[in-house]
Amino acid sequence: MKKLLLLLPLAACQPDLGDPASLVASTRVLAIASDPAEAAPGDDVAFHMLVASPSGTASPDVGWAWCAQPKPVSENDVVDPQCVYQGASMDTRGIDITATLPDDGCTMFGPEAPPSMDGEPPARPRDPDVTGGFYQPVRAVFKDTGDVYLAAVGLARIRCNLADAPVEIVQAYNAMYTANTNPVLERVVAQAPGDDVAHDLPRDLPAGADVVLRAHWSGVESFPVFDRVSRTLVTQRESIRVSWFVSGGTVESDRSGRGADETETFADDVWTTPDEPGPAHLWVVVRDSRGGTAFASYDVTISAPR
Repeated sequence: MKKLLLLLPLAACQPDLGDPASLVASTRVLAIASDPAEAAPGDDVAFHMLVASPSGTASPDVGWAWCAQPKPVSENDVVDPQCVYQGASMDTRGIDITATLPDDGCTMFGPEAPPSMDGEPPARPRDPDVTGGFYQPVRAVFKDTGDVYLAAVGLARIRCNLADAPVEIVQAYNAMYTANTNPVLERVVAQAPGDDVAHDLPRDLPAGADVVLRAHWSGVESFPVFDRVSRTLVTQRESIRVSWFVSGGTVESDRSGRGADETETFADDVWTTPDEPGPAHLWVVVRDSRGGTAFASYDVTISAPR
């Protein structure tokens, strides 16, 4: 019997199951990035998936599908659970693909009222997130080891019309708004005990040491949001979240980053490296508050303590 394990790399929280979220103890999807980071239904979008395992970054044979139905109002998850099993399959496979966003994205997952089912009351449009955004869910499935299939869900931001706003607000919004672009992960540096300065990864690191990591990024953007209480456009600045993952040892914080009111373009963490020399792996995922994503993986050699 085939087993299916659902992985949600974009979930807001995780239950305490023992290992920290930052420890890659089994094959996991760490991120699904779309390029461009925001596009209109009917546009072509490239998807890139980061899959990690204890032995390093993996490149499985991935099958993709569009989630075809919005989640019920009573559902607390990010997507309709049936998306794991049902969807509009894509013709292409692989860890990096290009596909065309469904034409009905703003109807099924955006501010336009979806069609009503026979005998059902009229369906209501989706509510935007705090940045005014709407998202087309996409499902990825691949086989790990044994007879286990892993499924992950990503969210591609879609450009939809501004709803419930006066005409003059819509015109101003369209003139001001620029589609989101992915942040750029410029570099990740590490400073081991005894180092005078930090050095770019990858590099050798001592075993059992507290190594200071710093991720540098660029591409933070400002954008207008329609405030439905004041009925005005409000300019927001993107916040940045950095997620850290390691194959061994521990990190001080699973996540770090910068709020919308912070102008620094770097974030730190501390990796207590594995006690035993040998290969180790580090993954860094940077996300902006509008769904843009960038990531990098590093193969590190853990050497004997200095």
